[in-house]
Amino acid sequence: MRISKSLIVFGLLSLVFFHVPAVSQPANRPGMSLKETFDLYVKAVQSSNLESLFSTVTDKETLFFLTSGGRLIATRSGYYKFHEEWFQEKDWEMPVDHIEVHEGRDFGYATAQYHYKGSDPAGGRYLLDSWFTLIFRKEGGMWKVVADVRTPISRTFQDSDSGFPISAEQKFLLDTLKSRRTIRKFKPTPVPQDHLIKILDAARFAPTAGNQQPWLFLVVRDRAKLDSLKEASLSWAIEAAAKRRSLSSEELAAVRESLAKTLEDVLSAPVYVAVLTDSKSSYPDYNVYDGSLAAGVLMIAARALGYGTGFFTSYFPETRMKEFFRIPDHYNLICFTPIGIPEAWPQSPAKKALAEIVVFDKFE
Repeated sequence: MRISKSLIVFGLLSLVFFHVPAVSQPANRPGMSLKETFDLYVKAVQSSNLESLFSTVTDKETLFFLTSGGRLIATRSGYYKFHEEWFQEKDWEMPVDHIEVHEGRDFGYATAQYHYKGSDPAGGRYLLDSWFTLIFRKEGGMWKVVADVRTPISRTFQDSDSGFPISAEQKFLLDTLKSRRTIRKFKPTPVPQDHLIKILDAARFAPTAGNQQPWLFLVVRDRAKLDSLKEASLSWAIEAAAKRRSLSSEELAAVRESLAKTLEDVLSAPVYVAVLTDSKSSYPDYNVYDGSLAAGVLMIAARALGYGTGFFTSYFPETRMKEFFRIPDHYNLICFTPIGIPEAWPQSPAKKALAEIVVFDKFE
């Protein structure tokens, strides 16, 4: 059977440039040049060969390693563990472009650029381009790595379906949008003032009709006030339930118990924001849209900082809330949202497939 030259070339390039299972490789030895040692180091990484790799690494415990993620590892054992865990991963490759090698008498360095491609936990591909500089020192007639500094150039992610690359910043934004959840129980952990200001500052940049910005944010942090609201909300909810249908004393007790538990959880956050809109704005007919958009941006900003929220209205009827907080008549309540650390992040509920909710250009 004849094998084409192109197939042979491709196989050789794969051995040189891409990650393959560990195979027997030569070890570092006295007399090798720094360039030869560097090439051995790169090939050992690309083939996940720990033994060959660490024949090029200092025998001393002190070693300086700055990862591309900014983590400092200062020991040989830590460097070993890092590579041991990395080499257990599957389906990755790391082509390397050699840039510069300088060999001195006792010290030398090699600088290159690598192009890492690995699997993303979400099922896509993670792509990292980075500079790396290896500092070598002569030990027993051999060049040994004593420092490894990696400087990221770009990080991108590739969706497995579309193959469209996005930056780390873009991925963070899209993941934040997808990971927002309605939270109904919170830890008592305080929300720092600077975090709260960041969230509110983001909300004021929401889209608004004619730039009217009709919103006002009432921030409530007084625990005593919130406890009073809890009692008042319970009375409002029971009254509303009784109006909807006649309840026996047993049913009423059951409703009270259920609502009390719900409100205990819903009002457990350290901060609440009543999103209000001003009916005296330039375009009051658009206030409900502007206010809802502001509330949405607020909730996304809170999620970006690790906080949970909720778009609550039914527990907090507008007329009652305006009386309770003495809100001026010309303001309307859009929602009352908590901001806090969730007791737990709930799983995402099932969402409709994109094809079910998108129509391009026209209906058939």
